[in-house]
Amino acid sequence: MEGTAQNFFEQHGLEVTSGEVEIGKTYPIYGMITNVISDEPGKVLVEINFHIQASMAIPEADKVTLIKERAFEPGIFVSTILEKEGTLKVRCSTVVFGKRTGFDA
Repeated sequence: MEGTAQNFFEQHGLEVTSGEVEIGKTYPIYGMITNVISDEPGKVLVEINFHIQASMAIPEADKVTLIKERAFEPGIFVSTILEKEGTLKVRCSTVVFGKRTGFDA
């Protein structure tokens, strides 16, 4: 899996860095939904990577269901930083999940 992730980053010219984020700036966050706090259409609130609260304006119930189904799957969350004190809070405008893989038992 690590090689697949590395190929993705190389293909798209991405790199993983660390540093200070700024309020009002938009960043891609790589990770997964680890908790669905609120699933009300239009006001979805999820937790990413166990410590980031992300609000999502998803008005369609079927897309909210899809978000819930894809929890714990890796994705990229394009998010604007709203608050850094205490819990990091972001507004997520785009989510990109990878292709689903099927497993036979």
